[in-house]
Amino acid sequence: MPSSNDSQVEIRCGEQQLVFDTTLGGRAISWNYQGIELLGASGKNPVEFGFYPMLPWAGRLADNSVSVNGELIKQEINYQGWAIHGLSFDNPLTAWSVQADGDSTTFLAVQRISSWIEDLEATFTWRIDEHSLETTIEVKPISDVSSRVVVGWHPWFRKSLGSGAPAVLKINDAKLLTKVDSLPTGELVDFDVMLGPFDDALIVPSKTVVIQWPEALQLRITHSHEWFVIYDGNKDLICVEPQTGAPNALNGAFSDSALFCSRSEPARMTTRWELQSLSD
Repeated sequence: MPSSNDSQVEIRCGEQQLVFDTTLGGRAISWNYQGIELLGASGKNPVEFGFYPMLPWAGRLADNSVSVNGELIKQEINYQGWAIHGLSFDNPLTAWSVQADGDSTTFLAVQRISSWIEDLEATFTWRIDEHSLETTIEVKPISDVSSRVVVGWHPWFRKSLGSGAPAVLKINDAKLLTKVDSLPTGELVDFDVMLGPFDDALIVPSKTVVIQWPEALQLRITHSHEWFVIYDGNKDLICVEPQTGAPNALNGAFSDSALFCSRSEPARMTTRWELQSLSD
């Protein structure tokens, strides 16, 4: 996947390895577990590869704008006619460090976002042990104001890992957000995993989604919030995106899912990604 060697940081623990690009939001460009690469790319655009943060919004915006006190503030179009996935994923980190002990290794990254309505500071924590990854995003304004944000992760997973069967999703008792022109209408319907392909937002009360590559690997994603976006329309890749709120929540339907944050009370999202071999 696109990257330059001098921007890469690698961490390891046991048979798990992550490689990050510090120039592109500190995203993971490789996630290898027991010799199996999980991540892929649909293209060279920063939207299209790796495992990256989304903030201060996730997904699409109505009119490519954010409503602030009744005023629509246009955002820059960055992909296929949309201002999509926020301002973090293609911007460099301002600081980072690696911390290791006998049981885990952590990549700690900080980023300043100065092209938003209010300047923001985001902190990303990636902690791996032998069989799991825990990620945390914290966002706060730099000045003494409050701000509304939606944050999330966007991983591009390979549908086939080179052994076993292609990926299948396991999601129980979820609701799907109906949409018009790619934006939620405010209505919910029961989710049926058999009715894909999907490019849709879900409410998952269990806060858990499982990706299973039969006879190869299982990835259990357990999230601090009940919001996910599922995209499986690519023939080679599948995206399961944990978020703190709905697409376009800064403007319209499901606006109560947007998070308020301040210097003293950052917006926070934690996700656990547990790996299990199914090849035995």
